[in-house]
Amino acid sequence: MNKDQAIAAARLTAEWEGWRWYEPVRATRKKPLFSRRPVWDVRTNVRERRCDLQILIDDDTGKVTGKRYFSR
Repeated sequence: MNKDQAIAAARLTAEWEGWRWYEPVRATRKKPLFSRRPVWDVRTNVRERRCDLQILIDDDTGKVTGKRYFSR
């Protein structure tokens, strides 16, 4: 999975949940401390104090492993 695919999967998840999607978006590939599998950490509205969405996507399978919506 590459950065663009991770962002596309996160956008689909946000649409499915009915969450707002704000640009700019940052996608970072990370390896969690106690996991062997890397994940993509996709966050929206990154220029503000806190992001609006955080969606974690497994790098190997492309499945969403975590999602959080921060209401204002």
